[in-house]
Amino acid sequence: MAQAVSTSITKRSAVAGLAVAAAPMTPISAADNAHAQAKQTMPEKSLYERLGGVFAIAAVVDHFSDAVVKNPIVGQTSNLECSCGITN
Repeated sequence: MAQAVSTSITKRSAVAGLAVAAAPMTPISAADNAHAQAKQTMPEKSLYERLGGVFAIAAVVDHFSDAVVKNPIVGQTSNLECSCGITN
């Protein structure tokens, strides 16, 4: 004969199930809290600092200005006239 199986949920099994379900979330929330605290204590760097300072910005400007001068359409050898009357 078939035996009757009890499927009732006890307080102990409910608490154990909740503890198992919440366990993986604990390290994630702790990591989020640590990250949030680190962001509060360390101010965000300025754009100047994030770009690398004077030498990095100067290198980009030098490269760009050299490329513009060498460009045949807008550079030194172009036949374009400026609206101010200066010609190449």
